[in-house]
Amino acid sequence: MKKLSLFTLAIVLLLSSFPYQASAAAFKLTIDNKPVVLPDAQPFKQGNDIMIPIRPAAQALGLKLSLDAKTHDVLLAKSTLKIAFKLDDNKASIGEKNTVSFGAAATVKNNRIFVPLSFFEKVLGLQTHYSKESSEAVINSSNDVDATILAIVKQLSTGAYQQLSDDHFDDTIKQAVTAEALKAGWEQTASIAGQFVGIQSVQSNPNVTEHKEIVVLLTFSQINVALTLNLNDSNKIIGLWLKPVQTAVALPSNLTENEVIVGEGTDYPLPGTLTLPKDAKGPLPAVILVHGSGPNDRDETIGINKPFRDLAWGLAQQGIAVLRYDKRTFTYGKSFTPDMLAKFTVKDETVEDAIAASNLLKKDKRIDGTQVYIVGHSLGGLLAPRIDADGGDFAGLVLLAGSTRPLWEIIADQNAAVIQALDDKDPAKKQNEALLAVELAKAQNIHNLKDSEAMAQTVFGIPAYYFKEMDSHGAADLVSKLVKPILVLQGQDDIQVYADKDYSLIKTQLKGKTNASFKLYPGLNHLFMNSSDTSSKVNEQVILDVAEWINKTSGR
Repeated sequence: MKKLSLFTLAIVLLLSSFPYQASAAAFKLTIDNKPVVLPDAQPFKQGNDIMIPIRPAAQALGLKLSLDAKTHDVLLAKSTLKIAFKLDDNKASIGEKNTVSFGAAATVKNNRIFVPLSFFEKVLGLQTHYSKESSEAVINSSNDVDATILAIVKQLSTGAYQQLSDDHFDDTIKQAVTAEALKAGWEQTASIAGQFVGIQSVQSNPNVTEHKEIVVLLTFSQINVALTLNLNDSNKIIGLWLKPVQTAVALPSNLTENEVIVGEGTDYPLPGTLTLPKDAKGPLPAVILVHGSGPNDRDETIGINKPFRDLAWGLAQQGIAVLRYDKRTFTYGKSFTPDMLAKFTVKDETVEDAIAASNLLKKDKRIDGTQVYIVGHSLGGLLAPRIDADGGDFAGLVLLAGSTRPLWEIIADQNAAVIQALDDKDPAKKQNEALLAVELAKAQNIHNLKDSEAMAQTVFGIPAYYFKEMDSHGAADLVSKLVKPILVLQGQDDIQVYADKDYSLIKTQLKGKTNASFKLYPGLNHLFMNSSDTSSKVNEQVILDVAEWINKTSGR
């Protein structure tokens, strides 16, 4: 079986995380990341409080508990620390002077003493948390996550994937991210980064408040890798990503770059970079680079790959100015509310900003305003004809791994290919086949939905209205009506947009048109990089072909 790429792994994880109905769970208690055995005293809910059996909790925290049966006094002790409280009371004395209230009163149930979860926070000063979804009460005696980080990295680097899942994964993602997926992700990372050396740094992200986000910079023999961990209040993993870190590369000496703002004065101004050949004379032809799916930066960074930077530098060295910019979802994505996302469309995500980029270039005196081209990659290629028709008004279009099929159909094919690669004995294969069938049926019915209905449901985890609005501007119809020059390029080893489906379909739709040119590249993947090469650079011939086509089309 062909080794799964990092992108393929991402699809597997996405597919496996389709919503499912969880069964009701018994109350659980976790202290310092370890489950506490509760054979005869289960936590229970009393009003707004979660009542915890204090004896097993005290033992897990190293506290000695004693009860005076006559006075109903309860004493907790550890070294010089002494805490006393009475049954049916909600006040505790700490030492000789301090008295603290702790919520619901201590009580007895089935001959076991219970205190509210708030007791451990108010009286003992510990971190507490209760998850309604998993019915889990969590107590942490330390804010320090260093030990957890060290354990996670050690288990990853030594291949203890199942143990890592058992010890550190929250139940909500154990089904989505299996030990096999961890193994595939780590091994694929190591194939690029080299031999694991150690931890270089650990840093918390202060901008994430709904959970802890820790970025661990890992040193490998060839490049560094960022391990991003999302941890819940019990320091259990609820998200994990491995991302190779690209080392700094100097701008070629024969180029110059200017920082610009795309859409300045709008609600969503975007930072960008304009790359030009140094000492260029006369107005230049220019291109804007339009991203594929996801919240991409201006380089369209994917792991250690930066295809848009490669294109910008390569085309500029052939006398063509290139504008690339951060995508709206990259710059502002975290500010979007659920209501905004339900109504979100590719017009908001891509089209408006690409038109603004075109207008910016046309106003630049260094640019020939009649010779501004669009180079769209993947989703950007699918949208390029719409961007042109809606106001981009380009001199010509370049589609890199573009398509004229509905996006949901491509996503279905991607997921189907991953499922097909699973072992027939793996129960996840049939489960995912069933899930895919459900999502595909929903996608095929999108055109029958009212806008309000589409905004209220999802398809493949994406608001259905996103697909419905896109389908109403059919790419196939727009492409077939094009009279402008169009160049369609495709990698034969692309496993995300397909040579035998998408590229062939566009060729058929443009058959006999003299304004259309095509080229298929054996051995190149979705990023137009050599599948068997670890250099992580866009193939030089692709850049030369695009530059030659633009220079010829512009009359240079």
